[in-house]
Amino acid sequence: MKILKLNKISSIHYLSIGKSSTWSKFDFNFPRGYNFYFYKEFFFLWTFLIKYKIIHIHFLYTPSITGWEILFLKLSGTKIIIHFRGNEARDNKTILKLLSVGKNSKKKTEKILSNEHRDKKHIIKYANKILVTTRDLLDFYPEATHIPFFSINEKNYYQTPKKFIKIIHASNQPIIEGTNQIIKVINQLKNEGFLIDFIYLKDKKFDEVINELKSCHLSIGKLRMGDYANFQVESMSLGIPTITFVRNNIIKKNPYISESGLFISNLSRLKDTLKFILQNKEILNQRSKMVKKFVNKYHNNTVIAKQLKSVYMDLGYED
Repeated sequence: MKILKLNKISSIHYLSIGKSSTWSKFDFNFPRGYNFYFYKEFFFLWTFLIKYKIIHIHFLYTPSITGWEILFLKLSGTKIIIHFRGNEARDNKTILKLLSVGKNSKKKTEKILSNEHRDKKHIIKYANKILVTTRDLLDFYPEATHIPFFSINEKNYYQTPKKFIKIIHASNQPIIEGTNQIIKVINQLKNEGFLIDFIYLKDKKFDEVINELKSCHLSIGKLRMGDYANFQVESMSLGIPTITFVRNNIIKKNPYISESGLFISNLSRLKDTLKFILQNKEILNQRSKMVKKFVNKYHNNTVIAKQLKSVYMDLGYED
């Protein structure tokens, strides 16, 4: 929000839904879980939401659990933007196929994916515009527009490791991102004598993640799905080299990714990738400079804010 307002998108507010352990900054909050909840939703719609010309929805989160109010907003002339940021864009069958989960983990995976996102697919048909944060989501919504992640305006914090290499992995969806396999590989390398200080963060606030990243030499991000995501952009913003997975077809369509300095890997190749880095530590300094240069160029906040402003103006936004 701060970036958008700095780039002359002034008439904009951030509405948070319910409570979260990972964020606390917002303009307005709509609480959940009270008695007479439907009446509160209805009152909120007609006294607050109806005032806005454009509603930009992230993660398919709406004030109501079912998303019933989106139809009423659409009929009243409000423009609707659906912004997919991850699994809410995918379908269960495709995710399970991509994950290649076994019998023991399938039930747990389905539990992660069976949330209110699945029950609100119906609101997508009301969208005037669909946006995605990663290019692999275009598989599901080819008509969508890819808007890159914003970066963090910070200096390069990378420092050459002296003895131990400090590696960080952060995830809010460990099954989706292969966290157990990542931890297994790290432990194998430790047992082989490699000096690794490993940190795993789950469901942490943004500031906590960033503070930990600043003291690390390497981060491990998404190793499943198909494109690098927000944690990798945060790492690159701080000059921290990162290992992630990007599908070959995405690299071919976007050859500038070769400038990124990312260590492109996957779960089956992770051990070899880490071994190469641990045996050639000097490469981290080179990659640190590359990722910082890349994120400043391709995740430039001013450029991305202008992209979003263009979307808003196409839908009738006026300064």
